[in-house]
Amino acid sequence: MDRATAAGVIEEAGLALTDAGRAAPDAPVPSCPGWTVSTVVKHVGLVHTWAADMLRTYPTEPLAFPKAPPEVTPDELPDWADTQRDGLVRAVRDSDGDREMWAFGRVRPASFWWRRQAIETSIHSWDATNAVSTPFEIPASVGVAGIEELLDGLLARKFAGEPPLWGTGRTIHFHRTDGDGEWLLRIDDPPEVTLGHAKGDLAVRGPAAELLLWATNRRSSGVELFGDERLAAGWAANVRI
Repeated sequence: MDRATAAGVIEEAGLALTDAGRAAPDAPVPSCPGWTVSTVVKHVGLVHTWAADMLRTYPTEPLAFPKAPPEVTPDELPDWADTQRDGLVRAVRDSDGDREMWAFGRVRPASFWWRRQAIETSIHSWDATNAVSTPFEIPASVGVAGIEELLDGLLARKFAGEPPLWGTGRTIHFHRTDGDGEWLLRIDDPPEVTLGHAKGDLAVRGPAAELLLWATNRRSSGVELFGDERLAAGWAANVRI
């Protein structure tokens, strides 16, 4: 994901999130059990603070995750989060995207964090706005990036299911219907991913954003499932993003 796209998505999604925080701070968030909209606003604000600091310093180890300033009241949280988002957007625009740094146990170009924050902000914006009114519309480009990121590395840390649910060697085919994009996931240790059309034990079809919402256990109504739906149950029980 290029710099301008990432910065624009972070701004748009982040604004929708803090608007939801002003409109209904105490609304429960179904996709984040136990959280309210204010909890989501606070979490994303802290993530933005943390990611901005990393993009300014290019660490080889993760920085300590920050805590919200104790003087920030619940009513002030959205304004505080807006400030943290502005700082992240500046860091994205000013950072050297080719410079290598820590990225979840790997060394990757700093541009990884542009994409990661666009995805994170979009998903959590959907969480909060879905709890209040019309959910944030995740751009198709973010949906594709989120699926690629999940299958590329995050998923390997998420598999914890019992063999009867997963079954080593079983496959899930993700098929995007609003543009190019097909992925075949082979459940193994580590998982294996190939691109292109293929038949899986389970097929998940839908627009890119809906595939991402399904894959992160947020919504299933926007996709079609074909094949062994026990794999879908295993996914829902064991993958938490």
